[in-house]
Amino acid sequence: MPFNESIDCSPGSGISDLLVLPAALRQLQECGETTLVEELIVIFESDTAERLAVLARAVETADNAAARQEAHTIKGSALQVGAVPFAEACRQMEMEARKEAPSDLAPLYRAMLQRFDEVRGAIAARRWLEPDGPSHNGQ
Repeated sequence: MPFNESIDCSPGSGISDLLVLPAALRQLQECGETTLVEELIVIFESDTAERLAVLARAVETADNAAARQEAHTIKGSALQVGAVPFAEACRQMEMEARKEAPSDLAPLYRAMLQRFDEVRGAIAARRWLEPDGPSHNGQ
């Protein structure tokens, strides 16, 4: 059985809930621009990993302004690729960091990391499901 047949990506399965491509990206795919969409997702992954490292330093040093800004930027990127639950975790960090006397941001940061790992898993699963993905070309 091909790998993609064992993955449930139906609504409510978890995978489709973690990454739902926005209409603009779906339209690009439908117009044959799958490679462009994949490139945007790869950029999202690498940029987010770098920004999470910056955010970690901001949390460690209690630089709430920097934490708020990074969380806000990451949230926007997450929404652009359809990683809504991850964007919600970013929003929570952003809102807490905005407070005059925020609580410890470390638990919110850990929640963001967990959501990002989940999104990365959904992205990897999605790649297996694509017609040009590894399960369809004999790899």
